[in-house]
Amino acid sequence: MARSRSVVLLTALCLGLPLLAQQEPAAAPARKTIDITIEQRHGSEWKPVSAQKVFRKDDEVRFRLRSQVQGYLYVLNHESDGVKSWLYPRADTAGSNYIEADKEYVIPNSKGFFTVGGRPGYDVTYWMISPTSLSIDSSSAGDPSKRSTLLPRCDGQLRARGACEDKQAGPHAVTDAAELPPAFSSSGGLLSRDLSFKTGTPEIQVSTPEPSSESIIYALWIAHQ
Repeated sequence: MARSRSVVLLTALCLGLPLLAQQEPAAAPARKTIDITIEQRHGSEWKPVSAQKVFRKDDEVRFRLRSQVQGYLYVLNHESDGVKSWLYPRADTAGSNYIEADKEYVIPNSKGFFTVGGRPGYDVTYWMISPTSLSIDSSSAGDPSKRSTLLPRCDGQLRARGACEDKQAGPHAVTDAAELPPAFSSSGGLLSRDLSFKTGTPEIQVSTPEPSSESIIYALWIAHQ
């Protein structure tokens, strides 16, 4: 039997017939990551917390970001009662809002934070990394929008251990252009549907295809009572 196969192979080589080669699996498309950690002030220290934590009124929060994607960063917060405010850049932000790849940034800045307030619900922070700079007024985020009626709920098992977390809180894709802040509409193409999210403890990771000319946009839901 082995000799028969050798004869067939030799005949094919002599006649110039193509041989079927084993195809290697195609490599997965290259992706880049954006890592975000929510930090809460405890006394004089800032400590990382779960992205699904349900905060309380007057809690002080900030974000720590490291991105493999470089570009111009914009962060706009929609409070649960409809009030809008820029978290980054802000009127008191020194320098450019351009972020470099693999460099760590604190949002709003190393000395800044935002205070959880408003009616119980979800603050939605919209994050965008744009390849081009946008013309915005960081001192004004626009008119208030419709109030949200969604309320966070504590996970039963975690609540029994003294923690309150809501599975709806954390990263979300923005698939409906109608929900985008008007300030983001001038950025051209938007990349949101192709993003993937991983919510760890406590880091959030956003995975994106190799950057193109499109802006990367996603939302973080911050739950509070």
